[in-house]
Amino acid sequence: MDISDLARRLLDRRDSADAPLRIVQTGHPALRRRAAGAVARLDAGLAELLPELADAMTLTMREAPGVGLAAPQIGLPLQMVVVEDRYAGDEGEDEEDDLLERRPLALRALLDPAVELLGTEQVYAWEGCLSVDGFSSIVPRSRRVRLRATELLPTGELRDVDEEHRGWTARILQHETDHLHGVLCHDRSVPRSFSGNTYVPRLAELPEAVRRLGLTGDIERLGDGEVVVDTARR
Repeated sequence: MDISDLARRLLDRRDSADAPLRIVQTGHPALRRRAAGAVARLDAGLAELLPELADAMTLTMREAPGVGLAAPQIGLPLQMVVVEDRYAGDEGEDEEDDLLERRPLALRALLDPAVELLGTEQVYAWEGCLSVDGFSSIVPRSRRVRLRATELLPTGELRDVDEEHRGWTARILQHETDHLHGVLCHDRSVPRSFSGNTYVPRLAELPEAVRRLGLTGDIERLGDGEVVVDTARR
C-alpha cells in the first residue's frame, strides 16, 4: 500500500472529521522505521490529502494533549510533523518555563524537517511521549538547533524554511524529528531515569532525581536550579 492510500485509510477510520486519529504505542513498527520523504512523494493524491492530514494531526495533538505529533505516531511512515505549544507562558510568568526557555509556539505543519544541533550546551529535562503513554525520562537535548524544512501553510501552499531555535522549541523539534528516524525520546534518556508519570513531580529537581534514582554522567554536574551542561567543559 502506498503512502497516499494508507493516509486515506487512516483518515477514513475516524467516526467523523472532527474525531482524533489513533496514536500508536511503542511496539508499533511505524515507530521504529525511517519515514519516507514527503516532498519527493507529492503526487496529486498526497498533495490533496496534506491539508486534511495536517488538520487531523493537529486535532489529535491538541486532544492528547501534546506539543507535537509526528506522522509515524499515527501509523503513517511519512516525514511530516505538527508542532504547537499553547501551554508555555511569556517571559517572567513562570519560573520553570524561564529556566527551560519555554515560550509559546504557534502551530506549524512541517514536511521533511531536518535538525542540525548547534553548540555544545545540553539541556536536561523530563520528557514524555504520546506513544509511550504514562512514562517520562530525563533527556539531554541540544540547547540550540537549526531547522530546515518545507512548511505546509494554512493556504495549502508550501515554503522552504531555514531557521534557528533554542530552548523548549528546540527540544520539541528534536523530539519530533527523532520520530521520523525511528527514535523515541527514551532511547536518548539518562540511563535509569525512565519513570512513571506519578513519580515525576517528586523528582522534578534534577539533583534530587540523581540522588534518588542513582543517575550518573554529566547530569551529576548540575546544581539546584540548573539544567544546562556545557559538554565542552569537562
